[in-house]
Amino acid sequence: MTTQIVKAQTVVEFGAPLEERITVLPSPTGKEVLVRVHTCGLCHSDLHFHEGHLNLGGGNHLPLSEMGITPPFVLGHEALGEIIAFGPQAGLTEADQGRRVIVYPWIGCGDCEYCNSGRDHQCEKPQVIGMQEPGGHADHLLVRDAKFLIDANGVDKLLAGSYACSGLTAYSALKKLESREDQWIGILGVGGVGMMALSIAKGIGFKKVVAIDVNDERLKVAVEQYGADLAINSTAPDAAERLRKATGGLAGIVDFVGSTDTATFGVSQLATNGKLVFVGMFGGELRTSLPIISIKQLTISGSFVGSLAEMTELMTYVRAGKVKAIPVQEIDIGNVNNAMAQLRAGKVNGRLVLTHD
Repeated sequence: MTTQIVKAQTVVEFGAPLEERITVLPSPTGKEVLVRVHTCGLCHSDLHFHEGHLNLGGGNHLPLSEMGITPPFVLGHEALGEIIAFGPQAGLTEADQGRRVIVYPWIGCGDCEYCNSGRDHQCEKPQVIGMQEPGGHADHLLVRDAKFLIDANGVDKLLAGSYACSGLTAYSALKKLESREDQWIGILGVGGVGMMALSIAKGIGFKKVVAIDVNDERLKVAVEQYGADLAINSTAPDAAERLRKATGGLAGIVDFVGSTDTATFGVSQLATNGKLVFVGMFGGELRTSLPIISIKQLTISGSFVGSLAEMTELMTYVRAGKVKAIPVQEIDIGNVNNAMAQLRAGKVNGRLVLTHD
């Protein structure tokens, strides 16, 4: 290897502009794998982590320090790169040198009930890449185990890393509705993750999907390019009435916003025995009649990213061409602060992808 340093756009202070920091290139030991990062998707979660807290709604916040995250740290959990070195117990060979891989970032402690059953993403002592461990805003990553690397051959270079977060998040949430594939389901919020969810839903067999958003331009794209069977602007005065008339009530809804308004709208649109899955972390609160939940036999569930097994499943659909790519805008990693400002201002359709090349 000729490169001896790592360049990383680093959070040096919560809320402050990222700064480039240079460290010594690590040498992998044991099962570790060193990956040279080519691209890394920029996610709304990165904005929350940059701010230093998660909005819990009602004026309450969860400080990242309670999750073991304090500056300086390196964001980026949607990384694509190539293997350049590995430890002696990694189970790799020289043939793996240069192989393109997507990094599964939702890594746990490695030895608990969750990690030992393939549910690292539910571990209570997470070691997530881009949070507790340095992420893809660095040009090299040290990954604890080769099992967290997904082969990226045949996958679009710019979008590949985003399947590890927005794609996986959407897929795992939709799987919680899989028994409702022949019934009407709703996708609340068709931004980057929601549009990915729409593409995946139509690709894996959901037959009746309504896109719900406040942006008419996004709704038009949802119908014309991604196959939504119906589009509803939830701010329209007759939105609820039109939706109920067209569908008779939704069997399932995935809320990719997570505001008080979307939660209220979602519950009101569920049919008897309907299921609402919350994904978005806007910071809202759910206020609803508890007797209605009992009378209508509703299920309310949360979903956070997904398992390594679900990631593997998703990529079989992607490689088979069943998941239509969402729009991607390529931005040099040196312009990461501008990219984050653009995303924070809501000016992004699809995904922003940071490149190190």
